[in-house]
Amino acid sequence: PVSVFQGPSSSPASRSPSSASWLTGRERDRLFSGFVRNALGSCIDYVPATSPRPEVGGGELAFELDENLAGASPACEPYAQELLAGAQARHRIFHEELVVKAFFEAEKAHHGQTRASGDPFLQHCVETAVLLAKIGASATVVSAGLLHDTIDDSFVDYDHIFHMFGAGVADLVEGVSKLSHLSKLARDNNTASRTAEADRLHTMLLAMADARAVLIKLADRVHNMRTLEALPLVKQQRFAKETMEIFVPLANRLGIASWKDQLENLCFKHLNPEEHTELSSKFAETFDEALITSAVDTLDEGLREAGISYHNLSGRNKNLYSVYSKMQKKNLTMDEVHDIHGLRLVVDKEEDCYRALDVVHKLWPQVTGRFKDYISRPKLNGYRSLHTVVMSDGDHTFEVQIRTKEMHLQAEYGFAAHWRYKEGSCRHSFVLQMVEWARWVLTWQCEALNKEHSSSQVKSDSIKPPCPFPLHSEECPYSYTRQCNHDGPLFVILLEHDKVRA
Repeated sequence: PVSVFQGPSSSPASRSPSSASWLTGRERDRLFSGFVRNALGSCIDYVPATSPRPEVGGGELAFELDENLAGASPACEPYAQELLAGAQARHRIFHEELVVKAFFEAEKAHHGQTRASGDPFLQHCVETAVLLAKIGASATVVSAGLLHDTIDDSFVDYDHIFHMFGAGVADLVEGVSKLSHLSKLARDNNTASRTAEADRLHTMLLAMADARAVLIKLADRVHNMRTLEALPLVKQQRFAKETMEIFVPLANRLGIASWKDQLENLCFKHLNPEEHTELSSKFAETFDEALITSAVDTLDEGLREAGISYHNLSGRNKNLYSVYSKMQKKNLTMDEVHDIHGLRLVVDKEEDCYRALDVVHKLWPQVTGRFKDYISRPKLNGYRSLHTVVMSDGDHTFEVQIRTKEMHLQAEYGFAAHWRYKEGSCRHSFVLQMVEWARWVLTWQCEALNKEHSSSQVKSDSIKPPCPFPLHSEECPYSYTRQCNHDGPLFVILLEHDKVRA
């Protein structure tokens, strides 16, 4: 965000509005309304309707790239050439023409800009795009990741991106910019410190934007948190607090456990440095590598005897912040947390999960009351797995998680899992349903919203929705098109807190 990572005075002027004059009431209404009316609807990649490209004004800067995009541009700085080569070595998507073109465009837009650490601003754009590539994002999303700061932090505007890359990339970049503005609104109004308001903001972020734009914003936040040490201590803590209260729950809602865990641990490190250091030390001391290795060998033998094949069997450690949070909530010592270390088993089929569970319980005695079946009763974010805690020799407890490959990808990548699972197919997860429902509810409320009232004051009982979920009439401005048909059940979320009805 430009309010935190600002380029030097010699860099191109930022397009971000100043905090003193940013968003009057009328402008805020327009932003809110425009955001909803331009929401893309589906969370998966889509082919936007064809429309004439806007003309780039004569007074605006416009530039084209050479047709040959295979190598670095002759005008590209050596550091930029190294960044591109490094990204291409890490993921093959950075060889694709659209992505290489976006890289050169980002290099031009951020030329001369540096971050608080002294690193080139372009490095942040590349690292954000690499995070997206690692979870299997498309070339469109990775390209938008490279360009995600151009509207706010350079001379580039939406029309130019549209002219160069088309609506797919341009809409995502604009969506990230608007998400940044919403985040700034929350900061200015101290929303992050009020639980109810923060929860409402999570829903707005999910409902008002293409979920791929939310994903890019999360990737941006992950890298910003990784490099937070470059900022003054006060800003580190303020940034970490906002991340913990807004972006961690957002990552959890989208089911992206790998990013959620990273953000939680980084926030923990900056917000509670002493507790983090102490717990990290104890965490390392309690790890019994010999116990885990022996358990892996024992379970492998048991599965072979039962004729159960598997994709992966490995040791796992619980997220450090999760351990800390559990100790605080339940007033436990670290020795009383039974699932710090354990095993994770990934099998072929759902029925194999339960067969493997029987094997586990024959090998080790089960700890009473510590079994959870998230397959038959998934978590709200779509997480599915079997969890059981068992007792090994020597009275040591450890947890065993059992899931299918599809469940594992869903657990690690959330709604983005469809990019990685069975390429060419389209799987409509619970999270996608949840996001579509949240978007529909928001558009319904916006239809009935007048300028004197906020959405929280709208009485849904008295308002007739414009269309029956999940269908849309032809003239509905909130309609969307999926790439494929889905035969799974529709889930309607009525409440998202202590009680949930679906």
